[in-house]
Amino acid sequence: MCVILRCPETVRPKSEVLYACHEANPHGAGVAWWESGRVRWQKNLSTSELIALLKKLEGEVVIHFRWASVGGVDARLCHPFPITPKASVSLSGMAESVLFHNGTWSGYVDALMRLEQHRKEPLPTSPMSDTRAAALVVHTTGPDALHKLPGRWVWMNAKETQLYGAWEDWRGMQVSNTHFVPRLRAAQARRHHAKASDHLPLSQSCLFAC
Repeated sequence: MCVILRCPETVRPKSEVLYACHEANPHGAGVAWWESGRVRWQKNLSTSELIALLKKLEGEVVIHFRWASVGGVDARLCHPFPITPKASVSLSGMAESVLFHNGTWSGYVDALMRLEQHRKEPLPTSPMSDTRAAALVVHTTGPDALHKLPGRWVWMNAKETQLYGAWEDWRGMQVSNTHFVPRLRAAQARRHHAKASDHLPLSQSCLFAC
């Protein structure tokens, strides 16, 4: 299903939230932020790597946890993708704008075939996913094309971030879905139970056994 967290400058998700997002979407995390008048990204991060990076970042950030629905489990297909003529699959870099997606776009193959007729250079080859294909389309047509595509999208350039599709406000962030929340609550319940067990008095039989 994937999940995207758009985090304003003053809000960062707690570690437990990030671990819950990863548990629900375990195929690689990515993040983008503003730097030196452009957008910088890193992807295929572990949760611990993401937590360490977020502590260093200022300003708005966008975080994505991938569920590999199109293209299979491949580090290069983690989000975001730069909106460039080739929509590079590099695991880090800088670009004028990048694209994130939560959802599935089944019509991307047909769209790529039509797009190839309008390009002066051949389309990039595998690995390909619906989100990488959308980045190629947006590079040619502009971000308004995202209004016509299914799912929830983030178009982020060096000055602004635009959201497409239905989003939810959650803990000061905008999130593409809250399917990770049951996992967060389950983890919190386990911790609460563990703490409660630590404070239970030992029975007399247990004391002798110990």
